[in-house]
Amino acid sequence: MLKNYFITAFRSLKRFKLFTFLNLFGLSTGMACSILIMLWVQDEKSYDKFTPNAAEIYRLTSNVSGSIAAVTPPPVVDAVKQQIPAVEKVTRVVSASATVSVAYKKFDEKNILYADANFLQFFSYPLIRGNGNVLEQPNHVVITAAAAVKYFGTEDAVDKTLKVENGYNSDYVVSGVLKNLPHNSHLQFSILLPISYYNISNGNDWGNFSAYSYIKLDKHFEATSSAIASLEKQIDLIHQKNDQSNTKSSFTLQPLTDIHLTAGLQLDVEGQGNLQNVKIFSIAAIFILVIACINFMNLSTALGSTRAKEVGLRKTIGARRIDLIIQLMGESLLVALLALMIGVLLAWFLLPLFNELASKNININLLNGRLIAQLLAIAVVVGLISGSYPAIFMSSFNPVKALKGIKAPKGELSYLRSGLVIFQFAVSVVLIISTLIVNNQLDFIRSRDIGFNKQNLLYVQVPQVGYQKANYDALKQALSFNNGVTDYTIVDHLPTNLTTGTTDVVWSGKTPDQQTVFPHIGADASFLKTFGMKLIAGRMFSANSIADDSTYLVNQTALKAMGIKPASAIGQKISTNGNQGTIIGVVQDFNFKPVQQAIEPLIIRHNSRAGFVVIRTNNANYQQVIGKLKNVFHDLYPNYPYNYGFVDQDIAKLYVTEQRTGMLFNIFSMMSVIISCLGLFGLATFAIQKRVKEIGVRRVLGASARGIVAMLSADFIKLVGSSLLVAFPVSWYIMHRWLENYAYRVTIGWWVFAIAGICAVLIALVTVSYQSVKAAYANPVKSLRND
Repeated sequence: MLKNYFITAFRSLKRFKLFTFLNLFGLSTGMACSILIMLWVQDEKSYDKFTPNAAEIYRLTSNVSGSIAAVTPPPVVDAVKQQIPAVEKVTRVVSASATVSVAYKKFDEKNILYADANFLQFFSYPLIRGNGNVLEQPNHVVITAAAAVKYFGTEDAVDKTLKVENGYNSDYVVSGVLKNLPHNSHLQFSILLPISYYNISNGNDWGNFSAYSYIKLDKHFEATSSAIASLEKQIDLIHQKNDQSNTKSSFTLQPLTDIHLTAGLQLDVEGQGNLQNVKIFSIAAIFILVIACINFMNLSTALGSTRAKEVGLRKTIGARRIDLIIQLMGESLLVALLALMIGVLLAWFLLPLFNELASKNININLLNGRLIAQLLAIAVVVGLISGSYPAIFMSSFNPVKALKGIKAPKGELSYLRSGLVIFQFAVSVVLIISTLIVNNQLDFIRSRDIGFNKQNLLYVQVPQVGYQKANYDALKQALSFNNGVTDYTIVDHLPTNLTTGTTDVVWSGKTPDQQTVFPHIGADASFLKTFGMKLIAGRMFSANSIADDSTYLVNQTALKAMGIKPASAIGQKISTNGNQGTIIGVVQDFNFKPVQQAIEPLIIRHNSRAGFVVIRTNNANYQQVIGKLKNVFHDLYPNYPYNYGFVDQDIAKLYVTEQRTGMLFNIFSMMSVIISCLGLFGLATFAIQKRVKEIGVRRVLGASARGIVAMLSADFIKLVGSSLLVAFPVSWYIMHRWLENYAYRVTIGWWVFAIAGICAVLIALVTVSYQSVKAAYANPVKSLRND
C-alpha cells in the first residue's frame, strides 16, 4: 500500500514538472534560509548554558543615578555572601589590559581578568595543566591554551615566568593552563590574575563600580520574581549601609544565561548580542517558511481542477476520501523531504559565507541526533501545513462532477488563494520596508555629525608605567617637526566609548538628593583643536600652564544637569572627587559613546600625561607618520610594543552588530521576495493557461496585445496592492519599536513606503509579465483549434 502511494506520488510530481520545480525550489530555498537562521539563533541563545547549574547563577548589575551598568563595587558580593543565607557562593572578576613580557618579547594584552581564587571552580572552566587552587597563591597566573602557545610556543608553559606590567611590574609564575574557552562564553580572557593585586588599591571601595560580580543561589531557593525582588532589596540595603559616599544606587540580579542577549548595559563585556535581533530573525525564519508553504498551497489548489478527473476516477473505483487525503498528503511530505535534502545541501554550501557575514563559527553536524530531529520536524510540519488544505480540497470533489471536468473560475482567483497571496506579499513588503529603514539608520550612524572630525585621526598608546616627562617632551618634539602631522594632543582616554564616570561632582546650588553620573576625560591644551571640537564659551587650557591644573571644561549637557546657563558658566566653581576647580570653557556637545546612548554630562580635566597620543595627519602622509612615529617610539620605549589605531575605525567597530543585522536583513528580505515571486509566477502560469481560449477569442475580435497584458496582470496587481494596506501599518509599528533603541535615530518617512510599494508592484509586474506577454502574442488559431 505504502509502495503504491509512493509510486503514485512520484508519477504525479513527474507529470507536473514546472509546478514541482517551483515547489521544490521555493521550499528548499525557504528551508535553507530558515536552517541558517535557526542555527544562528540557537548559537546566540546557547551562551553560558554549558556552565553547570547555570540556572542558579546570576550576575549583579547596578543602577547608579539612572545609569545602568554591568559592574558593581568589589566588596558588595562578599558582604552579600555573609549576610544573605540564600546566597551559596560568590565570585568576582575585573577586566584589565597590560603589557606582558616573556623574556625579550612583549605583547599588548587586552584580555586580562583579575579573579577571585574560586573563579575556576565557580564556572567549572577545565584546566589542562594545574589544579583547582592555582589562583590562591600570590604571584601565580593562569593562562589559556591559546595564550600558552602565543607566549611560549610548543614549550610547556607551567612554571614559566612572565611579567605583567599592571602598575606593579610583577613577575608571575604560570601555575595552570586552561582549555580554550567556549566561543559561547560571555567572558573571554587570555590571562587570569589573583584579584588580590587589584584589591591593593581598589578592592574595599564601595563607591568604585568596577567588578563583574556573580552569585550562586542555594539550589533549594525558589527563584520566583517576588523572591528575587526581595533579594535585590536586601542587597540595596547592604550597599547603603557601607557606602560612605551615599551614592543613589540599586542592584539587579541578572540570570547568567541572559547576559549575552541583554544589550545596552554600560561597561559590559565585549561581544554582546541583542535579544531583539534574535526575536526578529526568528520571526523572519518562520515567515520565510510560511511564504514557501503558501506557494505550495496555492500551486496545489490551482492544480485541483487539472487533477479533478484523476480524483473522480479514483473515487469511482472505490477509493475512500481518507485514502485520497493520505495520498495527497504523502505527495506534499515527499516534496517537503526532497526540499529538506536540497535545503540542507544549500545551507551547507552557503554556511562559510553566512559565518563570515554573521561573524560566527557555526557548523552543520548531521551526526547530531537533535539537529536531525529538528530538521525532520521542520520538513514534516512544512509538509503537513502545505499539503493539508490541498488534500482536503481535492479529496472533497464530487466524482460525477469531477469526471465531467471542474472548471476554474475565470477572471479571478479563489478567495483563499487571494488571501494567501496578499499575506505572502505583505510579509515580503514588511521585510523590504524594514530593510530600507535599517539601512537608513545605519547610514545615519555612519554620516551623523558626532561633534568632532573623526577622519585622519591616528592614535598611539603610550606606556603609563614609570611616567617620564622627558619621554613625552621628546615625543611631542618629534611630532612637531613631522610634515604629515597637522595637530596632536595627549589624552588619558579616547573619546570613542568612554567608560569613566563619577557622581562626586559638587557645584553651587546642588541639592542633596541630586546625583548625576559625570563621565570625565583628561586632556591637554590641543584637545579641541586636534579633534575639531567647538568651544562655545570661555577658553581652552593654556599650554604648560600649572594654574590650569585646577580648571575644567564642561559640555552643554553638563551645564543643563547643573542648571547653569552657558553665558554665566565661566568662573563657576565646581569640585570633582574632592578636587576644587573653576570652569573656564564650555564645549559643544559631542558623542563620546555609541549613538544608541544619549550624550551625557562631561567634564574635561587638564592633563598632560596619560595613555594616548592622538595625531591628526594629512590623508596622503599617514603611512609616513606611522613609520616615523614607530622609530621615535622604539627609541623612547624600547621595551614596549608599538600599538596604533584610527579613531574612525574604532567608532565603526561600535556598530558592527548593526552592520551585520542590516546585511542579514538585506539577504533574507531578498530571499522572501524571490520565494514570493516563484509562487506568483506559478499562479500566473496556471491562470493564463486556463484562459488561453479566452485570450484567443479576444485577439480574433481585435483586442490589442497591450490590452490583454494589462487585463491579465490586473488581478495580480490588485492582490499586491491589497498586501500593501496590510504591510504598511505592521512595518511602521515594528520599525518604530526597533528605532526606540537609539537615542539618535531617523524618522520613518513616507518615501520608505512609496519605494517599497513601487518595488512590490514592479516585482509583481515583472513576475507575471512573461507569461502575460507570451499569451498575448500567441497565435490565436492554435488556441482555438480544438473548438
